[in-house]
Amino acid sequence: MNEIFELPAPQLKVLLADVVTPALPGFTHNGAYLWYSSWENRCRKVVRVYPLKGADYIFQWGLCFDFLPVFGESGSCRYERTDKSVGLHLFCWPPGHWGFTIRRSVPCRFSRFCRDFGDVESQLLQAFHEAQGLFTPWFQNCCGLHGALAEARRQCDDPASQYNWPGPDYVKAFLLAVNGDVQTGMKVLDEFWTKRGGDFPPALYEKLQKKLLACADGGDNINDRK
Repeated sequence: MNEIFELPAPQLKVLLADVVTPALPGFTHNGAYLWYSSWENRCRKVVRVYPLKGADYIFQWGLCFDFLPVFGESGSCRYERTDKSVGLHLFCWPPGHWGFTIRRSVPCRFSRFCRDFGDVESQLLQAFHEAQGLFTPWFQNCCGLHGALAEARRQCDDPASQYNWPGPDYVKAFLLAVNGDVQTGMKVLDEFWTKRGGDFPPALYEKLQKKLLACADGGDNINDRK
C-alpha cells in the first residue's frame, strides 16, 4: 500500500504564494491564506483559503468594509481597516459546502493529503479555478455599496449563510445605513440584537447603534479613525 503524502502547512503557504498570487493581479497576499485588494467605495475584495477539519481547505471570497464594527463575546468592538486586520464581512461558501457528504463533490476544495506534491498542486489549481469562476462575477456584481446591499439581502434568505459571522442581517443593517436608509438600518440592527444580543453585554448594543449612525453620517470611515 502506498503511503499518503502530506504537504506540511508552511510549504502549503509557499505553494499558495507561487500558484495563486500571480493569478490575482491587484491583490496583496498576506503571506498565509488571504489576498486582499485596495480600498474602493469603502470596501475591499478578499479571497481566503479556509482550513477545515483534518488537512482540507476551501476557497472563500467576499468583502471587507471600513465602516463595519466587528465584535466578540467580551463586547469590545474593532474595525478591520489595516492590512494586518483584513477580514471577511460579507462572504460566500462554495456551493454545496453545507450539503455534500463526499469531499470532492464540493467545488473549491483541496487537501494537503494526496499521492504526492504534484497531486496537491493539481488539486489546489483545480479548486482555485473553480473558485475564480465564481468569485469573478460575484465581485463584479457585489462590489460597491449598492451591490453589496443587494447581496446581503439575498444572503439573509440563504440557509447556507446562517453559519456566517458576521451574519448577513447584521451586515445588512450597516449597509442600509451607509446607503442612506438609517431608519431601516436601525430596525434591522434591532431585530438582529433581539435574536443574537443575549450572548453579549447589554452595553454593546448602544455602542453599535452609535456606530451605525456615525457611518450613515459619513464618519467612522477609513480616514476617520478617532
